[in-house]
Amino acid sequence: MSQLAETKPFDASRAMLQDYLDSQKYPARLEVKDAEPLHSALTGGRVSPDTRLLTFEVDGILYTVPMHVVMVHNVIQGEIPGKTAWMMTFCLACNTGMVFDPVLDGQTLHFRRRGAYEGMLLIYDDETGTYWQHITGKALHGTSEGKTLRQITTTRQMNAAEALTRADALHMTAALTNDQERLSGFADKMRAEPALNETTILSTVAQEDTRRPRFELGLGMWSGDVSAFLPLTTVHVQNHVVQTKLGERPVVVYQQPDAISPVAVYLESETARWEGDRLRLDNGCYIQDDVYHTPDGIQALERPSQLLMRWFGFALTFPDCDVCVV
Repeated sequence: MSQLAETKPFDASRAMLQDYLDSQKYPARLEVKDAEPLHSALTGGRVSPDTRLLTFEVDGILYTVPMHVVMVHNVIQGEIPGKTAWMMTFCLACNTGMVFDPVLDGQTLHFRRRGAYEGMLLIYDDETGTYWQHITGKALHGTSEGKTLRQITTTRQMNAAEALTRADALHMTAALTNDQERLSGFADKMRAEPALNETTILSTVAQEDTRRPRFELGLGMWSGDVSAFLPLTTVHVQNHVVQTKLGERPVVVYQQPDAISPVAVYLESETARWEGDRLRLDNGCYIQDDVYHTPDGIQALERPSQLLMRWFGFALTFPDCDVCVV
């Protein structure tokens, strides 16, 4: 991430340091323990093909959680049996989240939704009483100030039909009360139309980057000290495929038919065009369902860190970011 994002001081005077919901009624953390194959959840009627999911991938396994559950709790914590503990965030205002290792200095921390800063979700851990930035994982205020959580991976919004192209996809969920179901519907409206909550969002923001519209959605990409924002409208007008650069490295950004989010991969190709649901590249290569097919067989794709995110949030997190121009 950018040096400016790392060194910018935290201003507690304009931060919201309390939960903005009744945490007794709407718990600020969900702990999940069980997972089932996503295919079983579909055949059992627990999801439908158009169910919106927040997903992340670890060691080749795709983990999914329904967005209507995510939006009620904002912080979900669990453990991959025999592998690693994890903690996932989601901010309604900036429309994205991250997955972190909750173990710090040998201690497992338990996180929760707790206020806002720079218009975005603040998370808080019970053990050290510290407030953390939910994208960078940096401790902003409290005992652990200056420390940073280890990033496990980024999240990706998908519908169940997209996720079901992965035979290994696992599904995690929880029942909601009637009050929580109503909150979820309201939260989804706020996620889709953040301008409805604009005054509250701006109340913790000191200065914005006005190069793009405040709530514009786009793919934010970063690697090392370079970062860039590609507006979603640009992807759409370019027939859902854009060839650009992140720093000095060539990047192909594509959005498959009916996919919620575009995907960026490090790849150099003279041409990139859709043939049905295949993205045809040079030399007989193509991408289908995020798998890179070559004449020599399937090969792994390298991807920069990336999130489908609103402009104001990405620019405040990565204040020296580039804007991709095609």
